[in-house]
Amino acid sequence: MPSGKVTPLSQTERPKCSLPLTDADLSLGNANWSRGLQAMSDWIWSGNLNPEAFPNNLARFFLQIPGIFEQQLNFSTTLIFDEPSFKNGVQISGFVDRVSRELAISLIAQRRKCWYSMTHHAILGRLTATKHGLTERQFIDKWQNLTEYDKHPEYYTRVERAVLTFADAFSTDPKAYTDEQYDELRAAFREDNERRYSEEGLWQSRLEAAREARALALLEDLNPSEVDERSRMALEAVSKRVPPDLNEGKIDAQVVELTFLCLQFVALTDMFTGLNIPDEDFLADTMVKVLPPSVIEHINTLNELGLKGSVTPLMLGPPYDEPDILQVGSEVFNSILNDDVVVEPTPLKGSRIPLIPYEGRDDDGNLRPAFQAAPDRDKGLTVGGLQIAVYGWVFGGHFPGGLVYALRPHPELARYEPPYSLPLLFNEDEWRNGVQTAGYVSRRLKELVIQKIYRLIRTRYGIEHHTMYLYNTFLDEHGLGRSPSPDLSEAQQQLARDAALARAEKATLYMHNHTHSPEGVYTSLEKEVLSWTESLVCTPHQAYKLEEKVRIELDKENRREINAGLRRLDTSSGVDQEAALKRLVDHQIAELAMVIGHMDGLGRALTILRVEAEDPVQMIEGRPGPSGGIIPDLDDDGQVKFTGYFNNRPGLHQILRFLGISDKVLTLNELMVNPQLCRKIKTRLGEGEKKIRISAGQAAETGEF
Repeated sequence: MPSGKVTPLSQTERPKCSLPLTDADLSLGNANWSRGLQAMSDWIWSGNLNPEAFPNNLARFFLQIPGIFEQQLNFSTTLIFDEPSFKNGVQISGFVDRVSRELAISLIAQRRKCWYSMTHHAILGRLTATKHGLTERQFIDKWQNLTEYDKHPEYYTRVERAVLTFADAFSTDPKAYTDEQYDELRAAFREDNERRYSEEGLWQSRLEAAREARALALLEDLNPSEVDERSRMALEAVSKRVPPDLNEGKIDAQVVELTFLCLQFVALTDMFTGLNIPDEDFLADTMVKVLPPSVIEHINTLNELGLKGSVTPLMLGPPYDEPDILQVGSEVFNSILNDDVVVEPTPLKGSRIPLIPYEGRDDDGNLRPAFQAAPDRDKGLTVGGLQIAVYGWVFGGHFPGGLVYALRPHPELARYEPPYSLPLLFNEDEWRNGVQTAGYVSRRLKELVIQKIYRLIRTRYGIEHHTMYLYNTFLDEHGLGRSPSPDLSEAQQQLARDAALARAEKATLYMHNHTHSPEGVYTSLEKEVLSWTESLVCTPHQAYKLEEKVRIELDKENRREINAGLRRLDTSSGVDQEAALKRLVDHQIAELAMVIGHMDGLGRALTILRVEAEDPVQMIEGRPGPSGGIIPDLDDDGQVKFTGYFNNRPGLHQILRFLGISDKVLTLNELMVNPQLCRKIKTRLGEGEKKIRISAGQAAETGEF
């Protein structure tokens, strides 16, 4: 271990950064807003560790996509930096201790050899460790052994070991995370919450007990002093042991917080590395000032490995470790195309966290508060925040689902994740004060990218739901979805529908092997973007080599769309058309990189949490009627019995069928997340079977999330 001064590795050998990293352009019409966002980041992302601004290149990157930047601030801050925080009688964030969160972040960064995250979160980790009472020796032992944490259990607490095991699986292969490891994570949190309760949560329980006692005392003929005494007595009687139901709810919140923290740093490490975002010029001096020399040397070694390409690629399990199984042209793939192999999609059950709706009835059969317009525990902030997802993710319909319910244990994520996802994934033509702020890339291109990612990492919930979204984008383009919708005759509608479904089917079927797709399935732009996407997810240190072709194709497409009247070019601040076109491509590269990273992380989150697809629900109890209504089951008084759900909704798989998604696509989707079944079908075809039909129940026996 070196004892003298160690200098951080020079950045001169790094590939050039993909984007101009400049401060907010004060000549733009939205200058005050964008400069304000940058200033907020300079202060907020210091993590309450250093009482001064920290100008940073992450903010300068997000200035390329300011509509996303605005929502990223709250989303990332609550995940990374919040200490235990409370509102309206409930804890809203800061569920996992800060040191454990920094360890998880740095493990992901070190495992992926991500320069920017390793350097910045070594500094933030050291400041956090010092704030929470760790010695320099403890910090060194923890940060230098992260990638071999399992070989050095003596350096980490029980919670830290469990958190690192989770983060490691998340960032490599979330399907490899076992039930035994998850049980240990919950047990470690449970034990640690008991230890932390007296300092972090006991005060809230005491307040509640005192206020309940006051309410009861007010029923009696007592003077104010006696009422206060009752309150004090109730406060003092509260046990210092955390109530079991409160602890279990907190553990659910901790699992969600840890999951989305890992999501965020899979996203950021994809982007930082793929776009070669450099450290700020002053950061090397800050590292020398803050970090022990041996930690700097450790980071230097990892960065050198990253520069040399010595990085473990994405760990892809089957069917990708047996590429012939589903490869375009393989026997299994051809049998799917010919409808000789048909597998029903299976609604797998077994979520790792409770997916509790805000509708319906509770375990005791009582209608939930939201249905009765009754007061909610936190005054409706969590459920209210979720409505942005409930309506925004389905473009105006009321369709709460598994991902919505997965956010519910964490009130701040429920409020901040949905508004972050909308400009990143769904918003189109977003402008503010004469400046485009989001929606630089078309919805169809984004959905193609998302499908590519989800087929790379094999996440059931993501593949199924975004198959629906992809089909909808094709239907939209043909005038059958969202506005603008031309006035079409029935015959024209059928022609448009047939054309949209045919295009969507081909785009979905060949996505996993897009370089071998037939001519015309994907445009030149789509092919280049899909290859770049695969590199960003699997080999991000090499992705920059593919970027120039992406830029060329984006520029061609932009010019075509502008000429056809399909795109408005942002020429704000008086730039000429060529400068505006170049600026647009920069915005698009930034937006695509963040979409890719976020959906890479989200797919892993859906897999490791085992989020379930949605089942059908209805407003009243009964059975389907002959004309599409419900024949009600009546109570003893002859009245309908409410289920507590707000509307009648089909299940996800019913929606996929209703959209017109073929057996071919549904079969391929299922086999993407059912490798054991893939192998069995390959064997049966090899033995001469010509027609194979697999039911949903049979598929469920070997299906994966």
